[in-house]
Amino acid sequence: MRDSYDAIIVGAGHNGLTLGAYLARSGLEVLVLERRHEEGGGLCTEELTLSGFLHNVHANYHTFVDLAPPVHDLDVRGHGVEYVRPEVQMASIYGDGTALTVHTDLDKTCASIARFSEEDAETFRRLYVEAHGYVDLLLSTLMYQPPMSVKELTRALATFGVEDRSEFLSVKLRRETINQFLDQHFTHPKVKAHLAFHGAVCAYTNDVPGLAIGFPLLVGKIDNWHLCIGGSHRLAHALWRDLAQHGGVMVSDADVRAILVDGSRAVGVRLADGTEVVARKLVASTVSVEQTFLEFLEPSAVPEELRGRIKNDVKHKDWTLFSVHLAMSTLPEYSAAEFDPDVNRAWVVNLGYGSLEELNADFAAARAGQLPEPKPNAAVNSLYDPTDAPPGCATGLLRQFAPFAIAGGGEGEWESLGRWYGHRCIEAWRAHAPNLTDDVILDWVPYTPLQIAQKFPNMVRGDWMMGEVSLANMLDQRPLPELGQYRTPVEALYMAGSTQHPHGFITFAPAYNALQVIAEDLGIDTWWRQV
Repeated sequence: MRDSYDAIIVGAGHNGLTLGAYLARSGLEVLVLERRHEEGGGLCTEELTLSGFLHNVHANYHTFVDLAPPVHDLDVRGHGVEYVRPEVQMASIYGDGTALTVHTDLDKTCASIARFSEEDAETFRRLYVEAHGYVDLLLSTLMYQPPMSVKELTRALATFGVEDRSEFLSVKLRRETINQFLDQHFTHPKVKAHLAFHGAVCAYTNDVPGLAIGFPLLVGKIDNWHLCIGGSHRLAHALWRDLAQHGGVMVSDADVRAILVDGSRAVGVRLADGTEVVARKLVASTVSVEQTFLEFLEPSAVPEELRGRIKNDVKHKDWTLFSVHLAMSTLPEYSAAEFDPDVNRAWVVNLGYGSLEELNADFAAARAGQLPEPKPNAAVNSLYDPTDAPPGCATGLLRQFAPFAIAGGGEGEWESLGRWYGHRCIEAWRAHAPNLTDDVILDWVPYTPLQIAQKFPNMVRGDWMMGEVSLANMLDQRPLPELGQYRTPVEALYMAGSTQHPHGFITFAPAYNALQVIAEDLGIDTWWRQV
């Protein structure tokens, strides 16, 4: 590590590495600094249980593969990343033993829905086809460009003539919940529950006003979930290789403690060991707003009003995820396979939510600090990735919607309740897959919301999206209006992580959009593919 670079990026998650790779390809001398021992952030894959069992600790579902420009621009597959798109993407298993399955084959998905409601199956087909018709428009205007305002989006939709040209997309959706959208268009409670479950797994909570505006896009990619063969960390390694091959440097175990400011301009960083590194052109932060402005910058460098708004107005998700990682000697065999054999091949399975009311109740419980009766979703990567476990074995991942702080005891209660709640989640899975007896579960570990915040301080209060997903925290309002365009009040300091539009998940979009702003400010030629 030298003592100066053109660009210094704080955080080597997928956004930090993506921005670094683009800037390195653009001819800048780039340094990416990572607090942890391995690059990747939420892409980390670890042997949490037994040797040879690879567990994706955070990012398991890659839903924007082949939609995100960086996948092509940075030649991710050329760097050795291999993806599989499971044939049976997901399923819902209901309490009466019935099941609904979503396939990469639209006809099969509609046939599964038709077993509950032929009308809903036809509605889903029209919604899916329509969403695919404008998915490019939505991606270019809503995802892979610096954000417009809600008013600008409304005007754009009106100019497009959306009310006359679309059955499902409407300017009214910016005031509606996903529940309202589903009640308007679908009839069967189980079909609605599955679609709402899919939204919730993507952090689009079904009872939050305004999120219906993005729901058609979610449906349009409901069958685009990809699994990274060999673990999600393979994507992180590929991004690092692209960075390195174009002259960039990534340093791990580099704990940034301060962003240095001269006058009103960011000019470098200081590490925990006292090392100072100069940034000749820019500093970009991909960690939380709180870390960046309240910890890394001196109070005198940040307007007092902005500091107050960051303390009081930056919103985080009001529920989080409790996980269980399992090493198993067999694959689950679901009782519901008697109804639909394809559930045994489903990558991701909703275990029990059969109505919107059940989802509503559990989110209300989580917001009140209560632990919902477990209805986890289960993912078995080994169905489609034979490398993630020893021969004849499998990994399992359970995720349950849960509170960060438990009523009456706070987040510290997870230290004593994690193992107990994990056991209850396993029991809930076993109720649907009775072959998962104690003797075939070789080992398991809980991963609590408290552990999320401890492992990744940028995921404040276990917020794996690094900011509330709501209309008030969307587009140019995310995370605050004065920070919504990736620039900051500190000259040459940019925000480029999941705190920014559009949000978390493996979208690459915060980095890609910040790149557009940086390129404009620095006069960088835009050699990359424009969306």
